[in-house]
Amino acid sequence: MDYDFRTEPPLYNSSSSPSSHQMYPKIASHGHAAARPSHPHHSSPPSSSPGLGIRVFIKPEYRITPPPHLLPHSGDIQRSNFQFDFGLERKVLSEANKEKPNWSKFGMENLQTKVMESASPKVSVSDPIVSKYIAMGLNREAVPIAVANYGDNPTKIPEFVNSYTLLREMGFSSTSVAEALVMYDNDTDKALSHFLNATS
Repeated sequence: MDYDFRTEPPLYNSSSSPSSHQMYPKIASHGHAAARPSHPHHSSPPSSSPGLGIRVFIKPEYRITPPPHLLPHSGDIQRSNFQFDFGLERKVLSEANKEKPNWSKFGMENLQTKVMESASPKVSVSDPIVSKYIAMGLNREAVPIAVANYGDNPTKIPEFVNSYTLLREMGFSSTSVAEALVMYDNDTDKALSHFLNATS
């Protein structure tokens, strides 16, 4: 049974008849037209017919909503008054290194220091010089100490108060901060190195 391919119509028709499907481009049959290939990206923008383009649907849980409207900022954020007790931390670490640590003594020591702090009298602000610097917005705790050491010195008192506040926020005790700042003429770096060298 022989099969003759010459009698069958060709699979690809090279005739110039228009293509039956709209999706495929038309191939020009003339030689000069073939020399200029068409560039689809330079053509006119596509019409907004319903069959063209890609429609994307975003699920509601993935949609970006505008951020909530925040109220305008009112006032400064208050600084933390938390004072870290480095001395207690050193005692705990040294006790932990012992073979038989005695943890019960730490509760009693901590209780005694709190009682002593609550019993200490608060500094009165009846002094007009102290009141003047507190009214300027300086630290209420540091101003009486600064006035006691420097008198009414408009340069030294703000320096002392700023350094004092910074070192107190690092957790050092009030008396040791005041002593170190007076000793090192309000130099925060020298006072800090004094504390760090004393602890090592």
